[in-house]
Amino acid sequence: MKEFVIERKDSGQRIDKYLARILPAATKSFIYKMIRKKNIVLNDKRLNGNELLKEGDIIKLWFSDETFEHFSNSSVSLNDIDEFLNAYKKFKDSIDIVYEDDDFLIVNKPYGILSQKSAPSDLSVNEWIVGYLLSKKALTIESLSVCRPSIANRLDRNTSGIILAGKTVYGLQVLSEMIRDRLIKKYYLAYVTGFLDGEATLIGYHLKCEKNNTSTIIDCDSYERLNESQKSEYRLVKTAYTVLGHYKLFNTDITSVELDLITGKSHQIRVHMSSIGHPLLGDNKYGDTKLNRKLGLKHQLLHAYKIVFPDDKRLNLLSKRTITCPHGNQEVFEALFSKN
Repeated sequence: MKEFVIERKDSGQRIDKYLARILPAATKSFIYKMIRKKNIVLNDKRLNGNELLKEGDIIKLWFSDETFEHFSNSSVSLNDIDEFLNAYKKFKDSIDIVYEDDDFLIVNKPYGILSQKSAPSDLSVNEWIVGYLLSKKALTIESLSVCRPSIANRLDRNTSGIILAGKTVYGLQVLSEMIRDRLIKKYYLAYVTGFLDGEATLIGYHLKCEKNNTSTIIDCDSYERLNESQKSEYRLVKTAYTVLGHYKLFNTDITSVELDLITGKSHQIRVHMSSIGHPLLGDNKYGDTKLNRKLGLKHQLLHAYKIVFPDDKRLNLLSKRTITCPHGNQEVFEALFSKN
């Protein structure tokens, strides 16, 4: 018989998901067969398989040692561990920790680093987080087989700023639910070409082309002229901006803005600002490539600088908190401005 006592970091997840992690070589049908035969019990009681685990719960597996060994082959290989630790070593001096507690981790990502893998050989913030927790012994190989810490929001490779991550199943569930329900407010700082004034909320319809990894946003009038089949491919998006300042670079008007990402679609801020004729400075996909080349800019000056959390006890010390992190692009812009 094998006994597992649920720790705080594993609470909040369904028992069948937990069992799938500690028995990675077992099929779903095998796990449910063992549940029906009462070879797997929760707190010495029969279970259905959809119960949510709580700290202190005891799961007993009435398996022989041979059976348990067969089905519990770790899904985390030595190559995986090396990858996590290599990511931590590679980005150790680049990624800053802004906030950390038992469940949540907030980091400041510089531009040029992926939030998560886009190819098997990539190293990203996701791998860095696991490597960081392994290196400080806040995570073990055994616990990693059950719960893998992960980011809850993504930034483009060349967008810098705040990334939220869950260190535990509970933490990741809370963040994911709040982001999905738009309870967490995300604010960005950017420099756009052209002269803008005041503030406004932009409303449009977004379409992503997966093949080319590009997005398009059309205005409401253009959307209304589409047929019903075409409309079904678009999603409503909203982006609000507030003007912070005005500058001149090579006789070109530049406006600094704070952006409120009300919805969250791929490349939304970059495409939305470009769609109204004010693309982000440095954006060579949706912006003024000629000006960017002249300024020597190879990435968009966009930074996720502020997160506002709601009043919610599930967040623990993050409840009602506002978290900000330094705006690295300010130094880039000031260096450009000093030359003109």
